[in-house]
Amino acid sequence: MMDLVIRNGLSDKTGTPIEVGITDGIIVAVEPSGIPAGDKEIDAGGGLISPAFIESHFHLENAYLWDGMINQSGTLQEAIEIYAKIKHDLTVEDMVERAGQVIRTAVSHGTLWLRSHVDIDHIAKLSILEGVAAAREAYKDLIDIQLVAFPQLGLAQNPEAVDMMWQAMENGCDLVGGMPHGEQNMDNAAKQIEIAFEIAQKYNADVDMHIDETDNPYWHSLELLADKTIETGWQGRVTAGHCCAMSAWDDKMAARIIEKVRQANIHVITNAPINLMLEGRGHNHPKPRGIARVKELLEAGVNVSCGQDDVQNMFYPYGKMDPLEVALITAHAAHLGGPEEIQAAFDMGRYNAAKLWKLDNYGVHVGAPANLIVLDAKSPVEALRRQPDRRYVIRQGKVLVETKTAVTWHT
Repeated sequence: MMDLVIRNGLSDKTGTPIEVGITDGIIVAVEPSGIPAGDKEIDAGGGLISPAFIESHFHLENAYLWDGMINQSGTLQEAIEIYAKIKHDLTVEDMVERAGQVIRTAVSHGTLWLRSHVDIDHIAKLSILEGVAAAREAYKDLIDIQLVAFPQLGLAQNPEAVDMMWQAMENGCDLVGGMPHGEQNMDNAAKQIEIAFEIAQKYNADVDMHIDETDNPYWHSLELLADKTIETGWQGRVTAGHCCAMSAWDDKMAARIIEKVRQANIHVITNAPINLMLEGRGHNHPKPRGIARVKELLEAGVNVSCGQDDVQNMFYPYGKMDPLEVALITAHAAHLGGPEEIQAAFDMGRYNAAKLWKLDNYGVHVGAPANLIVLDAKSPVEALRRQPDRRYVIRQGKVLVETKTAVTWHT
């Protein structure tokens, strides 16, 4: 007898009826109907059975840092300055508590993988890594977390931060991060990328950088990143987050760099909620769009995902850790309204993110790990439009979350 059978569901790919059987945390049967009885059975209620969501760009340590630290200008620079003043004083206990809040919320919305960028610099040294690593350990039974060593305050002129990056990779970080546009100029941006790849090659680690998070067209460190990726043979192992400046590039420059990104097989994460909020502040009309050229990237064959980035802090006052909300905001900002574009938006936090995570056996098929959600929706457009409940969240064949919603009319 199977451990768990999900009945009365719809395929997340075709919309056709399916049942799913699970044994020992693995999907062992996917059929239109007729799967034998299981030890436990749940009713999908005619909703989509989908692989769980993936949050690929977040900052766990500063979630919910709000009271007394409000960003008055709403700019990225003020947010960085506010955070720099207090990051050294964050305690492990506080970081674990706030990270726990956001993790449990994310899991309740069907997220079972999360990649977090951890500030590594001459101010906090490895103290933030200690807190986030403790949160990863505390919640390892709920979610898989990757940590990115993130030098937000620069590397090119900051030898102490370079040393801290090497130490971070020895003390729990999985990927090498960066923020080249945070340097003084493009020459120093190139130097930061060189340092990051030296570390990545030493530890055989993937690279995930904040890239050109600005509306200033001077910055095109994405091109430097693509060139370095090809030079080092790191194709498919590099992710570029934000990529906002491309919205301000001229079309010829954008086409040239997007083609390099395609050749380098760089994964792009657009962070539409926070970038729509931060980029263009203080500008008169017309205001910059502030996000990556999502349509052009998709049309070029680049793998594009989307990320929440932050929740209620000095960088971003909103957010609820729901990948469907992030995908819907992305769809609006990038004008994704056609049927294939709607599907692309729906897939950004699922199959597209699974590619950059290298989750080769991701999906709803026999032999895949049973990391699933049951959505109270019958199609991608309904899922994005209605932002429905996750009826069930299942990790390794075990039901973690069940949501019951009742509406009573009084007439």
